[in-house]
Amino acid sequence: MTRARLLHHVEYLAVLVVLIAAAVWHRGELTAWFWVFLVAPDVVGFAPGLLVGAPPRKGYLPPRAVPWYNLAHTFTLPLAAWAVVLLLTQGDPWPILGWLVHIAADRTLGFGLRGDDGGQAVL
Repeated sequence: MTRARLLHHVEYLAVLVVLIAAAVWHRGELTAWFWVFLVAPDVVGFAPGLLVGAPPRKGYLPPRAVPWYNLAHTFTLPLAAWAVVLLLTQGDPWPILGWLVHIAADRTLGFGLRGDDGGQAVL
């Protein structure tokens, strides 16, 4: 593992620890929706892949499923959803924390966004 890749994993581990600490701190405000959001990125990411056909090879997604997977596995969408819930609806944003935990855990374990061919994108 290169030094840059190791640093990348350590940075996401730090983010993951902070997010888990926030979840523990606000555990009284977390509902079942937290757990739904924790697994939802993989459901959204892999379900289209199952619907559009078999992956080209093991460890890859069908190329047509890549945009859905990447959309569900980027920090931009859950952070935007958090802001909308918090600022516009006055709702409870804490369930979205599950989504952020999922993404940070994926990055810590080395699972990143997918490339156009459906395989892991190179950093």
